[in-house]
Parts: sequence; C-alpha cells; structure tokens
Amino acid sequence: MDEQNYLTLLKKAKTTISKKVDSNRFQVPKPEIIMEGKITILKNFKDIVDTINRDKEHIYKYLLKQFGVSGDIDESGRLILKGKILEENVEKAINEYLRIYVQCYECGSYDTELVKQNRNELVHCKACGAERPLFAKREIKSAEEKVEEGKEYEVTITDVNRDGDGVAIKGEYTIIIPGAKKGEKVRVKIEKIKKNYAIGQLVK
Repeated sequence: MDEQNYLTLLKKAKTTISKKVDSNRFQVPKPEIIMEGKITILKNFKDIVDTINRDKEHIYKYLLKQFGVSGDIDESGRLILKGKILEENVEKAINEYLRIYVQCYECGSYDTELVKQNRNELVHCKACGAERPLFAKREIKSAEEKVEEGKEYEVTITDVNRDGDGVAIKGEYTIIIPGAKKGEKVRVKIEKIKKNYAIGQLVK
C-alpha cells in the first residue's frame, strides 16, 4: 500500500470514529421548568447552553422569538420567560435550534461551529469537514411561507403569551393573535408586521 492510499484510509477511519463518538455522547439535558404565576423559568438553561456550545445570547433571543415573549437571564444562569410555556414546547424549540444552527446535514454530527465566510454564515462540521449555509434548508420554506400585511393565512396556535394571546409560527415570523386558543387551527388576517413578529386578527 502506498503512502497516499494509507493516508486516505486513515482519514476515513478518523472521520468514522468521530461520527460514532459524537453521536453516542451528545445529549442535551431535558429542560427543567418551573412555573411561577405567568412566569416560566428554565432552571438548567446554562447546562443546555454549555452542551450545545453556542452563545447564550443567541439561544436566548431565538427562544424569545419562537414564543413571542420577553425575558431575561438571571445571575445564576436561569432563563426567565414572561409567559406560560410548556416543557414540551421548550424542548421542541431547542431541538429546532439544534437542527438549524448545530447539526451537520452530511453526517449528523453536533460537533460543529458557526463560521463567517465573506458575508455568509456557515455551519462547519469538525467531524466530517462539511460546510453549509446557515439556512440552507429553510430558504425555500421561508419563501413559500412569506407573511404580508393585509393577507390571510391558515395557522395553528402553538402557544399563548403572557397576555393570553395565541401564538403561531409561519416562515420567519411569530404571529400574535388575540382571542386565539392553543391547539386551534385558525384563519388570520395580518394587521401589522414588525421586525420579527406580526400582529394578526382572527377571521370569522
């Protein structure tokens, strides 16, 4: 066996081992939730952030956007959400964050990092070396689910915010819908669009 073939096989073996180790060891802690009135506290937010290995502010802002609420990170590292958010919905949002910002689409590894190339942000996999644009698999979906003022859409209410308004997700927008209840599938007219959320009105 010549040296070139040996090095190729060695690299392949290392990649395979990296994938197996990463897949077996990577496990995000299950969210530990405390409800205090209309406040939701994610006790182990710091542990989750440390496991995911991303900036805590980035994850924090992502979760606020998903639930359409305000919040803060206290001195002990807990995430405070000003609204009633179920544990299962927090876990679902974290898993979605992993899919978008962490997981490698080629080998499935979570041993990745965010890097910038020119003006583009990429997810670089340390296990197999693959790179992808951050929203590579979301661009088509986002275009199909574009939200515009004055138009009507059918959405499913996934949660309620601290004021009791329904919350739905469509494309890149969180839609706040007064009078809507969790679990309902409703038709909504978009009244106003802000930077990353929209206000909708139920269509009777």
